[in-house]
Amino acid sequence: MSISQPQVAPPATGAPAASSNPQDYISQSPVIPSESVTRPSANTNANVNQDTPIVPAGTPSPDPNTIPTAAAADEPLSLNDKLNAGDRYWKFKFAIMTVIIITGLVGIGCFAWLMTTRTGVSDYYILDSYWALWPSLISWSISIAWCLICIIVFIVRKRTVHPGVRVSMELLLWLAFIVTALFALLSLQNIMDYGIYGGPDEWGYDYSSSSSHGDYVLAANNTWVWQEDTSYITSPRDCTSRYSVFSEMNFKDCAEQDAFVNKLWAEKPQRARVNLTGVVCQFFGLVLHFVLFVWACVDTHRRNRTKVSKDAEKLAAGIVQTMIGNGAIIPPPGQAHVQPSMGQRMYYQVPPQGYTVQHMYMQQAPGQQQFATPQQMGQQGYMVPMQYHSGQQGANAPGVGIAGPSSEKGTGPRYA
Repeated sequence: MSISQPQVAPPATGAPAASSNPQDYISQSPVIPSESVTRPSANTNANVNQDTPIVPAGTPSPDPNTIPTAAAADEPLSLNDKLNAGDRYWKFKFAIMTVIIITGLVGIGCFAWLMTTRTGVSDYYILDSYWALWPSLISWSISIAWCLICIIVFIVRKRTVHPGVRVSMELLLWLAFIVTALFALLSLQNIMDYGIYGGPDEWGYDYSSSSSHGDYVLAANNTWVWQEDTSYITSPRDCTSRYSVFSEMNFKDCAEQDAFVNKLWAEKPQRARVNLTGVVCQFFGLVLHFVLFVWACVDTHRRNRTKVSKDAEKLAAGIVQTMIGNGAIIPPPGQAHVQPSMGQRMYYQVPPQGYTVQHMYMQQAPGQQQFATPQQMGQQGYMVPMQYHSGQQGANAPGVGIAGPSSEKGTGPRYA
């Protein structure tokens, strides 16, 4: 015969459950004010502190920004990383300067060939003008030297040339290229105009003497042949006279002069192509130096703006140091402790997430400021003041000596 055991009725809904633990009958600690930071759960503390070594009480907590010794040693940076730190656009600038150097060398070679292969000693009826070519050699030489200086300085110092200096040099260079490019165009036009007026000379007539006239005519075999004007012939043709078109060439006879004219005509296409190449190189230098000039202006503006920001940071740091020295700001734990006097502002450092918070209170005079907790501000790690009204002082602001809740078991309340 089985004896039924008495069944215990379940507790009513909402009633506190009975517990055999004597500690459960101990009165609970006061409720934490709404403005305080919520304590993390035991599981959170266990997860956060499972790898944290236990240190004796009173030992200053380590700086959260402390880097382990193994990771403190910076890895050696490559040359590319160092150059990127100096100027993140250095590759584009190097590409532009490389094009300037290459086109400058090509242009110098073209115009140097035109100048060294000049036919005759006079510029009056020669294909290209000497005085229109040499200015371009100067602009190219200065441009190449400047680009090489910028490249070498950046590679050696890992910093660019001062943007103010670059603005000045690039401005002078692209303005100089305007002038020399126009001279190069004039030389090209002089070559292209050779022979288009009905003869190799500029006016189309060859005054071989004071009383005879004639002209060079392009024959079917693409050669220039002298043709006299029969209506004005009074004497034979004389190519050694001082009235001849090429009198400065000192030809022995007219046959030598005719050969010279046809030689210039045969060289015209090649010399025109070489001169055109030099003109294109001139305009390459003009456009690219203008691009570098605009870029240098942008770098100068960025440098000035960064300098103002750094000055503002230094000024702000000086103000903070002054406030710390005057006691307006209390340094974080582990640094010099300053006890605020009555009516003085008080700041406290909020610990990182996952650590318990020790609340500190101080009595506020009417109209003074009470400092909000991070939970009220929605942020963590900042010290922000909060204004209490004089009528709310007794309700919200605890007085001096009021016990704040403790996170340690077996210890009494802490007093600020």
